[in-house]
Amino acid sequence: MKKTEKICYILAGISLTLGLLLRFVYTAVRFTGFLFLCAAGALALFALLTRWREKRRWALWLRRIFLALLAAGFAFFAVLEAWVLSWARTDRETPVAAVIVLGAGVNGRSPSLSLLTRLEAALDYLADRPDVPVVVSGARGRGEEISEARCMADWLTARGVPPERVLLEERATNTEENIRYSLALLEERGVTGDLAVVTSDYHLCRAAMYLGGDMVPVAARMPVQYFLLTANYYVREAFGVAAELVFG
Repeated sequence: MKKTEKICYILAGISLTLGLLLRFVYTAVRFTGFLFLCAAGALALFALLTRWREKRRWALWLRRIFLALLAAGFAFFAVLEAWVLSWARTDRETPVAAVIVLGAGVNGRSPSLSLLTRLEAALDYLADRPDVPVVVSGARGRGEEISEARCMADWLTARGVPPERVLLEERATNTEENIRYSLALLEERGVTGDLAVVTSDYHLCRAAMYLGGDMVPVAARMPVQYFLLTANYYVREAFGVAAELVFG
């Protein structure tokens, strides 16, 4: 067994172990675990092609094609990740006509960690904009006693946001519906102008794909101790953006 082949098998074993651990044990980052499992398969395949290339001419060409596709995939991923990162910011300077807060999970009647970070970012952003209405968007999901919109409205009003400022949108089950139904709700009330969207920092890029490049981003960030979870979300989001570009 040649050195390159041996290294590939060792890395494949490490990737397989990490993939299984992240996929089935530390499930909060199971998407990263899935990527490690894919990497294990790719490394094993590369090791086999490395062994066969001297005896089978087709294996040599297949190995070259495999490397070219891998390089193209990494380049595409890098571009998408840079795009996701470019939206992960808060614009406090641009005046807005309304604020839309995108929903996330609710634990019974309480906001999950992701939703809590969005609510805290929204409350901070709204503090300097007392006359701007806010749409809270999100339906009731599995295991949730109330809708995500109702959970957000209760949380914001309990912290001083006047109830008349808060508009509930309780039908949306995904990002596209969050934006579409929120826009319809604002249109019914004659609200026009630039709109701010409050969501997790890694999620702003995909929100902008539905609302457009004029969207004013407001980034909600996870606490620093959850950096592994945040990294997992950023990686996953690049694939989500790719899926949206390909499948619409």
